[in-house]
Amino acid sequence: MIKFAYIKNDILTFVLAHPGGKQEFDNNIEHIKSLLKLISPEECSQTRINDIKAFVIYEPLEPIKTIKMVSYIERATGNFDIQVHDEKLYALLESIQTIIKEKKKT
Repeated sequence: MIKFAYIKNDILTFVLAHPGGKQEFDNNIEHIKSLLKLISPEECSQTRINDIKAFVIYEPLEPIKTIKMVSYIERATGNFDIQVHDEKLYALLESIQTIIKEKKKT
């Protein structure tokens, strides 16, 4: 989960690829600091590290592709019985039925 790390202003910074990795890293950061004080690699003998930080960088896994719109021929004819007793609902369903029939003509 570690993408890369760098040292700047005596701060060792880890760049992580996933928020779960950062959470795990944050849970163990004090342990990492104590290990670096005990066992310092010889390559780092001239480098002072005062703090360790981490952050997540978000990158898409693959390029975003253009979505192709799919169209289809309407199969509804508007031929259905409206069996509703409520006048408002009946009027709404009737207007839907009219719209479907009009669109079917064109």
